[in-house]
Amino acid sequence: MLHALKVGSPPDWENAPNEFEADLAALDRLEDEALWKVATGHKTKEEMARHFELLECNKEHTLTSAEQVELAELRSQADLFMLRKAHAAALLHWRGHCVPHL
Repeated sequence: MLHALKVGSPPDWENAPNEFEADLAALDRLEDEALWKVATGHKTKEEMARHFELLECNKEHTLTSAEQVELAELRSQADLFMLRKAHAAALLHWRGHCVPHL
């Protein structure tokens, strides 16, 4: 209770895009150990390689319609991934942990 009075309320997820609100809200219920895993998580090399490959093709205007859909999905997944990382880090900080710039 004293901590909440000193630092205010936990980080707000309600200003996030609607499609991500439920995922961010679910983080509020995680234990610290699980939040650390989210905050320090990384995409796999394969995921990153495919995303960059599609971005490169997009610059060259050579994407098929299926690849355009795949790129849009990868962008959405990347946005959610980064929002989850940032929200997890903010929650850990709010809970009193020293969170380095991840």
